[in-house]
Amino acid sequence: MGLNKLQLSATLNGDRAGFTGWSLHGQVFRADGGSLSARLGDIQTADNIETAPVTRLFEAWLQKSLGTGDRTLALRAGLLDYNADFDSLDTASLFLNSSHGIGADVARSGRNGPSIFPVSAFGVRAAFSPSATWTFRLAVFDGVPGDPADPRRFVTVRLRPGDGALISSQVDYHLSDKARIALGAWQYSRPLPQVAQPTTSALDHGIYAAIEGPLPGQDKISGWLRIGYAAGNVQPIRSYFGAGVVVKAPLPRRPDDRLGFALARASVSADNAGLPLVGAETSLEATYQFKVSDGLALQPESQYIFRPSGRSDARGGFAFGLRLIFTAGYPRKAPATQSSDPTVPPDGPQPPDQSSDKPS
Repeated sequence: MGLNKLQLSATLNGDRAGFTGWSLHGQVFRADGGSLSARLGDIQTADNIETAPVTRLFEAWLQKSLGTGDRTLALRAGLLDYNADFDSLDTASLFLNSSHGIGADVARSGRNGPSIFPVSAFGVRAAFSPSATWTFRLAVFDGVPGDPADPRRFVTVRLRPGDGALISSQVDYHLSDKARIALGAWQYSRPLPQVAQPTTSALDHGIYAAIEGPLPGQDKISGWLRIGYAAGNVQPIRSYFGAGVVVKAPLPRRPDDRLGFALARASVSADNAGLPLVGAETSLEATYQFKVSDGLALQPESQYIFRPSGRSDARGGFAFGLRLIFTAGYPRKAPATQSSDPTVPPDGPQPPDQSSDKPS
């Protein structure tokens, strides 16, 4: 089976037109393919571009940046990607399992998930950097992204009172130019029926913490740890743990290749009564990314899923694949080995000693 995603994004810098500090960003994607998770029966989604065939306006926001030097404030409003600011780890972005892009505890929250791929929501976000070491983020999103009754619409902005809101915050402490600690918390404003007692309701909420960066004494080996907890009485995941390592240039004369190993473990809520549960689904992943050129990368990949969806009667399964990544950018290049959107410039000061030639 095959999965594919075509994405087009652009950011207009208002400084060049006399609108100092303003920027306008948009992103449209087209996704097609079958469902790998339907075959595996997993809850974490083994491939992070899996979705029903759809063409969608995913991001469309306006931003105003204030301040100079190490003290900045960026205010953003529009269709926002939650995962662009919250619960995102650069080191883990090499991997295909969705839980390495955003923890399963957050991804499975709410009535239609948070504002992440494949459907986004209207939101407002503030990012404040009092120095090059600290960054504080706070955002409020529509509590129900898109239209669950019509999941293939090009764009949906409903803002119905009954949807409530998702409120999220995160603080980052940069240990160095390549290492940081992140702490985050989130909560929905509208209660959800409890799984074990549908006649009662409670708020979906959670917290998470992560650390990433080079391993001590290692320039070419980076790693991360991430842990999160959620309200398992109103959603299928009660906790999540993720970890992994990435080795840069594992082969001689291949300075831009990367080899990675990762683990993602999602603990299923005990309130999902009636299911033969073992307690957790665990994914082990190994991948290697070959840089063919600046705009082309090949990435063979393998995963083994233990106890899909946490069911004790479910057999584990292997998944093997090959991801082809092709990118092009103007006026700057868009490296195929860079997972983040290179058209979006940083909205605050860079961590200490960070190179100034990062694509933007």
